[in-house]
Amino acid sequence: MTIFPRHAASQIRDRAEQAIQEYRTAYERGLAAEQSQEPAQALAEFTRAQHALDRLDAASPDLPEIPQARAGLLYAMGRARTDVGDVAGAVAALDQAEKLYQRMESEQLAIRKEVEQQGGRQETGPVPAVLLTADVGLRRARAYAEWGRPFSALSDLDMAIGGYMRAGAFTPLSDRCGDAARILAVGAGIQLRAGDHELALECGQASLARYREMGGVGPEAIPYAIGFAAPVVSMLEAARGQWDAALAVDGLILEAAELGRDGSSGAHARIGVHLREAGRDAEAAGHLAMAARGSHDRIAEMEREFGSVPAPSLREALLEAERTESTRLAGGVRADFLDPLEIRTLRLSLCGGDGARFSATGRMNVVNAVPRQVTSLARVGHQLIASDRLPAALRVLWEALLLCDAARRWTTWNTGDSTATVPLREAEETAFAGAAVLVDTLARAGGSAGV
Repeated sequence: MTIFPRHAASQIRDRAEQAIQEYRTAYERGLAAEQSQEPAQALAEFTRAQHALDRLDAASPDLPEIPQARAGLLYAMGRARTDVGDVAGAVAALDQAEKLYQRMESEQLAIRKEVEQQGGRQETGPVPAVLLTADVGLRRARAYAEWGRPFSALSDLDMAIGGYMRAGAFTPLSDRCGDAARILAVGAGIQLRAGDHELALECGQASLARYREMGGVGPEAIPYAIGFAAPVVSMLEAARGQWDAALAVDGLILEAAELGRDGSSGAHARIGVHLREAGRDAEAAGHLAMAARGSHDRIAEMEREFGSVPAPSLREALLEAERTESTRLAGGVRADFLDPLEIRTLRLSLCGGDGARFSATGRMNVVNAVPRQVTSLARVGHQLIASDRLPAALRVLWEALLLCDAARRWTTWNTGDSTATVPLREAEETAFAGAAVLVDTLARAGGSAGV
């Protein structure tokens, strides 16, 4: 990233020129260390770059490139701090980067408006800084997931996906198809770890499909396609017994592993365990033997992965509630009764259809329907808590609050739309009340809902 033009250095004092050079050198070294998977070294170099920027700011506070340089540096530091285990520091750095990029958004919008008022060409779509803000949200979502703050991770993921949706990255033949693939790959990992495993599978499948459309998984895409999307798709397809789909992705992981420096024992273990579970023991034996030469731990790790049970998806949680209420209705129980048809309609609205969902924003078919949907989700959540179905209640109530976040962002992004007023307050309060009851119930049981 070149922020400061080299010719500009001659126009400022020697002290500022030296600071610019020190910033450039340290920043580039930090990026190189990051690519070499040396996060501690990367963080040290980014810290040197930050000190150089501080000196430059003191020498030339009006230099217009400084805010963008600082935002980009904080963004880089966010990843490095996450990778060294300082997740709180990562979130703090990314918060600062977001504020700087949002200020840039406001300035870019003001310039666009001024140009249009003077009769210049009218532009549509988001200003460039919107995508920088979206990338900050995605990186912060990863940090929150590492920190055990799943709701915050999912909210930031949705903000990132929504930002790229606005930029048209998810439309066919978009020139931002690579960005969409990257966003969805990371989203798959976050959804699996902190959210809805069915959305995780959608994100992962869509990411790999986009990489195939672009001609395959090149070296620059491997950290995303193989590091995030492929393992999620493999795990979840295997869990569904879709062996051909799982093994096809396993082959992609093995191919990348054989080209890389980390060895292929993990990839062979994955294939071997999946072949064995599919009843193809003879084919599994060779892969398991190859895996054992590297490490027996890899086989045990894949066995644990295959045996793990994801938390219920929103569709599964609503289906559980629907069945419970249908049973109660058949038994003549009317107190605190929820209409199974209402729950079914809600499930089909939020989880049905052929369209990809990816996150809460993708679930919003009609934004003005969100208050009613959130109120219904809150009622279902309360009922699931009363029935001691806490994981399902957690999924439902989180989704209610995530929908509120998504609708609020939509109204912020569509201020010129006269229909963009969505009365969320009462519905959100109902959802928060349910979440508070759930948090209290989990606390008494020794668990945590996370934020």
